[in-house]
Amino acid sequence: MENLKPAYKVTNDEEHAAMIEKVGALMEKDEADTTAEENARIRAMAEAIMAYEQSIYDIPEPSTLEGILELRRYDMMCEGKDLAETLGISNEMLQTIIDGDYWPDVSLLKVIREKLDIPEDIVLNHA
Repeated sequence: MENLKPAYKVTNDEEHAAMIEKVGALMEKDEADTTAEENARIRAMAEAIMAYEQSIYDIPEPSTLEGILELRRYDMMCEGKDLAETLGISNEMLQTIIDGDYWPDVSLLKVIREKLDIPEDIVLNHA
């Protein structure tokens, strides 16, 4: 029998608060003591929480390259070092770009556009 991913839905603020409490309680366990089933429940509940939050909060897309990089890192659920590796640059360079202390050249902007699937017009606005 195939393991089915648990499904959760949050439809109001009370359910939202309760779900956050449940996730918090599960996450208090040591990661080594968390079962695969509990990990799946945490992830499914977190996705339900995020879906509810996105439905009630109007969060505009970032308009800066720094913001776009942070959003893609979040969307990919990875750390900065992993995003840097994806882009073929050092974590230090990525951090300086995100901090606004370094501006990538055209070749790096092209890599960012291709690897992170960012629309060309957005990247061109930052060239």
